[in-house]
Amino acid sequence: MKRIAALSLAAFLSIAGRVAAQDAPAPSLAELFNRAKGQFTHGAYEASLSTLQTLDEEGRKPEFETSRKKLESAIAFYRAVNLAALGRTAQARAAFEAYVASSPSPAARLDPGTYPKSVVELYRSVRGEGSRGRESGEGGLAEEYARFQRSAPVPPLPIDEKWADGALRFLNSKSEKEDWKRISDPVTRAEFVAAFWQRRDPTPETPENEYRAEIERRVRFADSRFNDGEAKGSGTDRGMVFVLLGPPSYIGQRPLMPEDDAVQTLRAAPLLEPRSNPDGSTRLVYAPRDGLTTEHLQGTRDVWHYRRDRLPAAVRFAEVEFEFLTKRGYGVAVLQRDPNVLTTLELAAQGPDQSND
Repeated sequence: MKRIAALSLAAFLSIAGRVAAQDAPAPSLAELFNRAKGQFTHGAYEASLSTLQTLDEEGRKPEFETSRKKLESAIAFYRAVNLAALGRTAQARAAFEAYVASSPSPAARLDPGTYPKSVVELYRSVRGEGSRGRESGEGGLAEEYARFQRSAPVPPLPIDEKWADGALRFLNSKSEKEDWKRISDPVTRAEFVAAFWQRRDPTPETPENEYRAEIERRVRFADSRFNDGEAKGSGTDRGMVFVLLGPPSYIGQRPLMPEDDAVQTLRAAPLLEPRSNPDGSTRLVYAPRDGLTTEHLQGTRDVWHYRRDRLPAAVRFAEVEFEFLTKRGYGVAVLQRDPNVLTTLELAAQGPDQSND
């Protein structure tokens, strides 16, 4: 009897398991894509390729065909980076070419802090950059600024009623901003500005205020480099970071993917739906759904990496990443303000005593 009972229990558990498997929600295309991306991030390149293959096959079902087309460029991108990381260069090149051809806004460059060197180099080659793709590496913006520094001297910033409201608003303390609001005549403004820079002069014994010269040079460079429509370059998020910290150690970029959009991710989650049983009763089961809307997600995520030698001395992080998100309907190069970023900017705004410059 015990043996029969044991066999009956095993049979019951087996049947229950099959029923549970039938009721378990099939992963949506977005979930499969997130799984593949996570596997790549953790270095499981073969597993990521396998998941992408499953995603590709599931996406060919009639009910998912539209969603699959929207993910086509993203699938090609992650298939390419996996293949490149595995050293399968010819296949990776073909996948990168498919990604560039299918994406309305392919990444200009890949972030070397996120992708293996072999992936970054192959993508540069596909994009026709070869060894000239310096913006992703140690050159780029830093070299551009170095050339700007060697050019003709920049004139001092004009001292008018907008002086404290422009790029230098990041450097003014709360009390200085209040004092500035009470000033109405040009002579007092000039005296205020002279005292402002004198308090921040790292070498008061010399005739030149090196800190003032460097900040004003950064402002002029930012105005010429980061203009965004009517906004001055130094007034943009990138301009703010550049004025306070100077050029980053290196810059990377990756395309904006559907999973970066929280709304899209929520829309892709499976829902509980009522289903009819043969006896006429009703049960609730999880049903996968197509969470991708007809809106075509386009954009990029640029990352400025600041290593230890380019950070304020008081910042204890080995490296700080400043992410700028560009997305239709969201903005151009909008800084993502996480705690490390805010702390770094706050310390940099305190002046040369806190800086390695």
